[in-house]
Amino acid sequence: MNNMKISKVRDFWNSESCGERYAVGDNAVEKFLSEEQTRYELEPYIKTFGNFAKYKNKDVLEIGVGFGCDHSQIARQIPKSLTGIDLTERAINNTKLRFKSLRLNSVLKIDNAEKLSYKDNTFDAIYSWGVLHHSPDTKKCFEEVYRVLKPGGFAKIKIYHKYSPVGWMLWIKYGFLKFQPFRSLESIYSEHLESPGTKAYTTKETEELVKQFSNVEISVKLSFGDLLEGDVGVRHKGLLLTFAKAIYPRSFIKLISQFFRIGLYLLIKIEK
Repeated sequence: MNNMKISKVRDFWNSESCGERYAVGDNAVEKFLSEEQTRYELEPYIKTFGNFAKYKNKDVLEIGVGFGCDHSQIARQIPKSLTGIDLTERAINNTKLRFKSLRLNSVLKIDNAEKLSYKDNTFDAIYSWGVLHHSPDTKKCFEEVYRVLKPGGFAKIKIYHKYSPVGWMLWIKYGFLKFQPFRSLESIYSEHLESPGTKAYTTKETEELVKQFSNVEISVKLSFGDLLEGDVGVRHKGLLLTFAKAIYPRSFIKLISQFFRIGLYLLIKIEK
């Protein structure tokens, strides 16, 4: 059953790597640099959270390289070693082309975050942006992160937060407007946000996921999806979304987020 779930996740992301839609240009270099520009314009907090300079002279693993954008930022810091994995062949091929085009270096391979093919205590640092919540067994992924980290090593991981404008908007569309007002947010995220089985966590549930780590810092962040900015998803298009983007109260959402922990992103900093 778990293999079937993993297969569905793989099939979804093999159709389009995260970020790929923002790649425009006449050649590979132009496409990758345009995607990089758009990514960090939409989500400038990635660079703040990632603080990629910290990876210099370290043995680094990124779980879920996607289109390779953040992975290239890490590579530019000249880590001692850099490894990037992904569940999909498409992501690995895209990232290999990116690194060849931009003359960067990394060991890139297909691997499963639930059962990493590395020995205990291998890496000084692990980075993963928006990946582990897609795994059928997210708890196991965090256990694997702990296992392959060296003592004193750190990880920076983003997963989805349960209480977010994205979740509520999806509930309105797939719950309330479908005359299913008692439909849970868990089922909404699982069936209607990105790959099948996608999960979102409360901060308390996240604390349980990372309880084995010695130092833990968890924060909540509004995403560009919460603000209906950019291209907010592969699966959600049409006149309703166009209308919603035109009338959406972004300033109000930003204001209330200062008083309540709402937002799709849970930013996790942990140490072993």
